[in-house]
Amino acid sequence: MVSSDGLKTWFDYQLLFVGIAIAFIGVTVAWSRLVGYLGSLPLADLGVDPTDPTFALAVTGGGLLVLLLLVVLAGLLNRERQ
Repeated sequence: MVSSDGLKTWFDYQLLFVGIAIAFIGVTVAWSRLVGYLGSLPLADLGVDPTDPTFALAVTGGGLLVLLLLVVLAGLLNRERQ
């Protein structure tokens, strides 16, 4: 016979897996829309060549800046209040 505690644990894991699956689908749809939008931008009209290494470095630098800002924000939010 199944115990009550085992059933609760199974249900907790089931909810976790469903939540992860929903989050994965949401991230996949958002990524697809973002890539579709960025692909529709007229970069050639602006004189920007997406295959240029400078463009790749600029995008990478922007991504690293965003990550750094998120780490700093997480650190500020997790400080203990005095």
